[in-house]
Amino acid sequence: MDCEDAKGKLLESYDSALSGDTKRQLETHLTACSNCARFAAALNKIDTQLKGAIVAPRLSRAFRAGLRARIDRQRRPVWAHWLPDAAYLAGSGAAIICCALLLPFPVLSVLWAGVLTATTGYSFQTLLLSSVEDL
Repeated sequence: MDCEDAKGKLLESYDSALSGDTKRQLETHLTACSNCARFAAALNKIDTQLKGAIVAPRLSRAFRAGLRARIDRQRRPVWAHWLPDAAYLAGSGAAIICCALLLPFPVLSVLWAGVLTATTGYSFQTLLLSSVEDL
């Protein structure tokens, strides 16, 4: 473990517990590296001072219950997950019908081209939405 890794792991250890192997590697590095040992001591000092200076407010049971009730009362849209699909399909269908009626090409060719374009666009939209939902 080098100094950059050690400093990163030291900072990470304040958010979550390190694995046993990582903790041993870090301790080994700190005993061998005086710079990182000073950095760890400074972090511990700052952490101790912050814990002494910042006191979390005590929240009553009534506050927690009221907050939970407000959260539960908030409406969640039922249609949100399917609305983009419906809008896309309705718009695609309207565009295909308009093109079939107005363009000077054989209707069957326009319909097939429209269905192919709509299917490709819908597939792209589905991939895009699923990648955004994972964030």
